[in-house]
This record gives sequence, structure tokens and C-alpha cells, in this order.
Amino acid sequence: MARRMVGDDQDVFRVVLVSKAREWSDEARRWVETGVTETEHFGPYNTIGAARGQRTSLGYVDYYDYESDEWIRTMRKGVVSCRIQKAHTTWEDVA
Repeated sequence: MARRMVGDDQDVFRVVLVSKAREWSDEARRWVETGVTETEHFGPYNTIGAARGQRTSLGYVDYYDYESDEWIRTMRKGVVSCRIQKAHTTWEDVA
């Protein structure tokens, strides 16, 4: 049974996560950055709110700073950027 994700003529959203590529180094016995980036796409999501929720969980870390008495949001380690893209559905017949 197919699931209907997006209706006709609607906006859809996806999260684009760009992070630093890493590989395991036997010599250093740890993960090391390769100097290149890799891009991952997550979605599609029907609403902007769903995409924002995924962007927050994938790209950011929130913590409370007791010295400044406020919440701080920083990028996760290795994340270069995390953004949302929007597309509009158009449907056509295929042979």
C-alpha cells in the first residue's frame, strides 16, 4: 500500500546537511578529517515545521550556560552548514 506524502501542487521541504568528511586512521587510531565535505539530504517533509525540527536535531546542539543564564545553540562537531530547501510539486504523465 502506497503512502501519500505530498498532494498536487504543494510545497515540500528537505534538510541539506554539509559536514566534514572523516575516515579512520589506523596510524593515529582515531577518526581524522579528510579535508573535503560531504552533503546529505533528508526528507521530503510536508511542512516547514517538520524540516526545522530535523534541522535542529541534525545540525545543532542546545545547552544551558549557567554563567550567562541563557540557552546557547552551537553547530554540532563537524557540521559545516545545515539548511532547508523548498520544492514545489508538479505532476505529469509518464509512458
